[in-house]
Amino acid sequence: MHRANDRACSSRAWPALALSLMLGACAVYAPQPLPEHADLAAGAAPADAPPLDMNAIATLAVLGNPELRAARARLNVADAQAFAAGLLPDPQVAWTTDHPTDHVISSTDPRYPEYNAYGFGLSLDLQALLTHASTRAAADAASRQARLELLWQEWQTVARARSLYVQRVIAAEKRRFLAEAERSYALEASHSQRALGAGDVALDQAGADLALLTDIRTQLGAAERSELQADQALHALLGVRPDAAIPLQPLAAPEICDRGTLEAAAARLTATRPDLRALQAGYRSQEELVRKAVLSQFPNISVGLTHARDVSNIHTYGTGVSMTLPLFDRGRGAIAITRATRAQLRSEYQARLDQAQGEIWQLWDQVQQLQRELQDLGDRLPRLQAGADGARRAYDGRDVSAATYLSLLNAYLTACATRFELTQSLWSDSIALAAVLGTQLQPVSGQ
Repeated sequence: MHRANDRACSSRAWPALALSLMLGACAVYAPQPLPEHADLAAGAAPADAPPLDMNAIATLAVLGNPELRAARARLNVADAQAFAAGLLPDPQVAWTTDHPTDHVISSTDPRYPEYNAYGFGLSLDLQALLTHASTRAAADAASRQARLELLWQEWQTVARARSLYVQRVIAAEKRRFLAEAERSYALEASHSQRALGAGDVALDQAGADLALLTDIRTQLGAAERSELQADQALHALLGVRPDAAIPLQPLAAPEICDRGTLEAAAARLTATRPDLRALQAGYRSQEELVRKAVLSQFPNISVGLTHARDVSNIHTYGTGVSMTLPLFDRGRGAIAITRATRAQLRSEYQARLDQAQGEIWQLWDQVQQLQRELQDLGDRLPRLQAGADGARRAYDGRDVSAATYLSLLNAYLTACATRFELTQSLWSDSIALAAVLGTQLQPVSGQ
């Protein structure tokens, strides 16, 4: 009698021990509150550091951009999902106990001892094992897709940082040019106004000088706003405080790849552009999901082992098999959805590839056109400057009219402003071309 009770106690104790061991290996919850303050860097570089070039700005943008930091956190989710998909399914354990309460035979008879009945079962889902390889392969491909999408986002951030670098440098150059012109023509306008008050110049001359000064000041204000906007956008992209100083090096002419290099890069587009490679990984992930859906149409089978004891202390061992009968669903809905999704991803990949090829040659044509315009403007600019200087001398000597003087001077100032705009457009298109090619054919800054 005591031996039977000991066996009953031991049979009740080991599930509790197993449960305690499993709980001891579980993760522990710990709250993580949201931040309450901005997390911006105090500066882009040390105070005594030399001015930054374009590559340094691009590197700082990749390291410090807040959106990229959030994207890297999302990448951890994809890695965790891949890790979870690689784990084997846990077996299922069932434990039951029964205590007799209705005694048919007197419990005082030692020939009929009372026992607590119990049952123990261990089962495993075979379909989860059958589809495990496809599930893991799909999750791994999805993780690679997330990494490549992050890489493409980093490349876009590099292109954005370089474009803002160009905008700020050129806006600063234009502002300095117009500020110098404003100081010069403000002095001329002041002299004209004093001479007009003394009766030494005509009203049209004083009015022309004042009109020219007003126009230059309007352009100067626009250049200052453009520089401020580019500076603010660059600070935000780098993730630094708005009052942090970001000294930049001047620009040289952008380096443009030749047509042969462009054609070779365009031919390797599917192997070099991160976004296309990300779509390829997403397509492979969907292929594995289609495979998993096809495998899942087979009957879902679970097998298990059982051990039990009844109230008469009769022990039994057995096996159990459960199966889903494929009569109605048969996984056809899941197969149709995954195949349609695969076809959608294929179409999206083809559309992205076609768009990339079109953008390459569109940007190439624009770059060639801008280079021709800049070359033509560079040839005309010295003559326009000489004409403006000559018109100023002739106007001071009363040899030309105010209208002629203003026309020649405005032509020179307009050409200078156009040169700044064309240079910025050439830089922007060359940076965009390098980003669309998905290569390291990036323009470099001058020293």
